[in-house]
Amino acid sequence: MRVAFAGVAHSHPFADAVNLAARGAHPAGVWDVDDPDRREDFAARFGAPVFAELTELLATRPDVVVATPRTPRAVEVALACARAGIPVFFNKTIAADATGLARWEALPEAPRFTSSVLRFAPELVAFATVLPSRPRAIEVHAQHDIAGFLDDARRWQDSPSGAGGTMLNIGVHAWEMLDVVLPGAAVEVLSAVRTGGAGPTASELLATVHARAGETSVTVTISGVAGADRYAVRTWHDEGMRELVLPEDQDGLGYAGTADAVLRLAAGEIPVPAARTAAVYRNAVVAAETARGWG
Repeated sequence: MRVAFAGVAHSHPFADAVNLAARGAHPAGVWDVDDPDRREDFAARFGAPVFAELTELLATRPDVVVATPRTPRAVEVALACARAGIPVFFNKTIAADATGLARWEALPEAPRFTSSVLRFAPELVAFATVLPSRPRAIEVHAQHDIAGFLDDARRWQDSPSGAGGTMLNIGVHAWEMLDVVLPGAAVEVLSAVRTGGAGPTASELLATVHARAGETSVTVTISGVAGADRYAVRTWHDEGMRELVLPEDQDGLGYAGTADAVLRLAAGEIPVPAARTAAVYRNAVVAAETARGWG
């Protein structure tokens, strides 16, 4: 199987390439016009030919595309893949605000999906499968140090209007976890607060969102403070409380499952329906806009 890489804007495609190679896939090439240093690093590391134009890369007819462009380019990459008839998986994020999400949702139907890796975390999938009943309340915590977003090469991710800042880049992990536990949940955001902290972030260091999904109370904490990653979910039921903290290794966080999902996409399956993606991003966007006072 031949996999093309359209954009290498952050770390995920590097992990994808390793995991897909372990499953017998070969790089068809790499394209990225925004991050040439990362593109050259990727090409050297994985022996991937470099293409100056996305159309040239797609003309090699790969079996599937792994797309990780900077967020504002997601729609144009998706449209190019649709026109070429090549299935494409997008690493997060694909929209930073309501306008970007509307552009994504207006794309013609095509074999594509996007997801946080956490959707495929084995322990999260198992946790959701054995819940005794619909939760009365859910609490989700997504913690990832944003120091990397503040380096010159990746500061674009910290932009609220460009890539969505912390509430989208980290927040989408939390909203994906909620969607696994409560499939298709469309929340009503009741309140959301954020803080910029003492650091140089242009978006936020920390945010807490209170919402409802039908009769279920939802609390989401999105954190970019210093320290180790932590992705956790707690649910309350008539039968008692359940809690999960995901393991910190890559397979435990869903990277291996993501690679398996990409292979299923190449074989003709859409691992994450468009409606589920829409629910995740609508929740994330409304929460961010509420916290930032954009609404």
